[in-house]
Amino acid sequence: MNASTKRLRDLLLTATCVLTILAPGHASAANAPNVRATIENIIEKLVTDMNKGDLKAVVAACVPRASIVDGFPPYAWQTCAGWMHDYEANNKAIQGTLGTLSTGKPMYTEAMGQHAYIIYPVTFTDKQKGKSVIYKGSWTITLWKTQGRWLITGAAGAWSWNNL
Repeated sequence: MNASTKRLRDLLLTATCVLTILAPGHASAANAPNVRATIENIIEKLVTDMNKGDLKAVVAACVPRASIVDGFPPYAWQTCAGWMHDYEANNKAIQGTLGTLSTGKPMYTEAMGQHAYIIYPVTFTDKQKGKSVIYKGSWTITLWKTQGRWLITGAAGAWSWNNL
């Protein structure tokens, strides 16, 4: 193989490697509105399930080990199952209903490859010991796409105001 042929081969190999690395980024950017809509639909279903009291569906929307932070004891969990268990226990302790969570338009959404991050403004209304309460804040959720399905890997509620 002469020097000219070797140089052409090396150039083609380099170009192929660069295109292989860049291609997923271009595909992700082209599909960003579809990915965003898919993620928003998943979160909408999660909120609907929570509001219906279908806590098993909430757990099913999560990876087996998800990091959760929320505004009731013990405030941090490593599984959605533990989070939902303590959510029910907390409601009993404060004589609360399951409440109603509502989300506003996403404040921030980012999806890169198999990972996504989304922040919503949220309002949670509930009755505790017969008194109506309203919490306002934000809800940050992380997701991971595995086997063609987006699953929740983490969630954090930041409650900036309540009327207690």
